Amino acid sequence: MLVVDILTCYAVAGIGSVVGLGLMSFIQTDQPRLLQTLNIYRWAFAALSVMSIILFAPPPQVPALTKALIGFAGMGVCLIAWAFRQLNGRRTHPYLGAGLTLVVGALLWAAALLPEAEYVRAVAVIFAVLSVAMAVDQGWLIMSSVRGHISELSLMGVALAFALHWLVVAYHAFTVPGPYPPDWLHGPVWLRPVSGIGVALLPLAVAALAFSTINARLSQQLRARALSDDLTGALSRRGLRELGERMLAIQQHQSSQIAVLMMDLDHFKAVNDRYGHLIGDDVLRHVTQVIRDRLRDDALLARYGGEEFTVLLPVKSAQEAYGVAERLRKAVETHPCETKVGPIRITISIGVSFHQASTSLEEDLAKADGRLYVAKNNGRNRVEFAEG
Repeated sequence: MLVVDILTCYAVAGIGSVVGLGLMSFIQTDQPRLLQTLNIYRWAFAALSVMSIILFAPPPQVPALTKALIGFAGMGVCLIAWAFRQLNGRRTHPYLGAGLTLVVGALLWAAALLPEAEYVRAVAVIFAVLSVAMAVDQGWLIMSSVRGHISELSLMGVALAFALHWLVVAYHAFTVPGPYPPDWLHGPVWLRPVSGIGVALLPLAVAALAFSTINARLSQQLRARALSDDLTGALSRRGLRELGERMLAIQQHQSSQIAVLMMDLDHFKAVNDRYGHLIGDDVLRHVTQVIRDRLRDDALLARYGGEEFTVLLPVKSAQEAYGVAERLRKAVETHPCETKVGPIRITISIGVSFHQASTSLEEDLAKADGRLYVAKNNGRNRVEFAEG
């Protein structure tokens, strides 16, 4: 049977994390959401890189030091799960993400005070719960996304394997007594080589897959930037047509559908007349940012006209599309634009249609525009859906 030294694998994981940290530091972007994701990955690999110091530990101190390093490993895994959520457009509040990460580390360090048997079980349970939650969350993110990039699917596969591994270890920890190894990974004999190799390769695998995914997003954004509106940064009408047609073509092979949202700022002419066009430009930029911050990365946001905006969004159901439209409407209503003349309250009306296999993008836009007309006639600051 293959014999693998787990402690050496811990050290290799730490060195691999240093490489991962270097890869994440190599990527540069001015896009806020991707920058935040990169920073979370960097913190994750920084936490995991601490594992490398086990190479320099005197043998008598290895068991105690390993307990401390396991706490850092738990924090690193938690941060990776958080970064993956961000990468898929599901934002986690920084306080929540940081708080959960610190709680995981604190639990693992507190467990180090327990007797050996209880400590081994506590570590197994904490990592099993963490890994299963991560696998379920990431699986849900992938299933609810229409993007399905190969690197994202690979990350989900890694998460599932990680969860399965820790479930087996947890079962073993509660059914088989010691002796316990100095690496504290008390699993079946047949699983130890797999555990060691998996631990050693996990940081590099995650780094490579994350690097590939982020670079793919940056390439998409560079292309979109060339097709963007100069004032707001949203896509231009030309960009909407080019990237929208591509989205519709891809959607034909997916189980999702494309919702088309046509939005118009209510009484925007009055804002221009009262405050001037420079303030009006500020309002347009503000509304664009409010909308963009609440859309997933796989949505297209375009400035369709003077104060008209369009969103093309892959959705699983009409209910999901309505939820997105309502969320955008409420966000604009509750976030006034702060200007040098004071806060300016803005509302939007939204018309929604759905792409059909027999319709073109222009027809979808026209149908959504028709529902927008209804929304404005029915009092503004509301969402109207096209039938069928």
